[in-house]
Amino acid sequence: MTETYYKVVTTDLTSLGLRRNPTILEYKLNKWVKSPTVIEGNSDNGGIWVVKTKSNANKLIKYMKKMHKINCLMFKAKVGKILYENSYRIKVDKVKIYE
Repeated sequence: MTETYYKVVTTDLTSLGLRRNPTILEYKLNKWVKSPTVIEGNSDNGGIWVVKTKSNANKLIKYMKKMHKINCLMFKAKVGKILYENSYRIKVDKVKIYE
């Protein structure tokens, strides 16, 4: 069974740029987006972060609106290779957003 993950992006379908991430990726529905660098482990760079639950995606959307005045969208996401995982989110090498 494939797990469902969630990706939060800006309304123009770009990365949020949290934690000073300089790599802003552009997403398109039903198209794979690969990280330009891949680093396994708990570093902020070298992968694409997605959250594990819809609830956490909603919290991230509220945070972006309140703290940064940025409106965001949530999509279900298919993921590639898992590079790191904790209880809240996972870092992967590639993502495809849908729905």
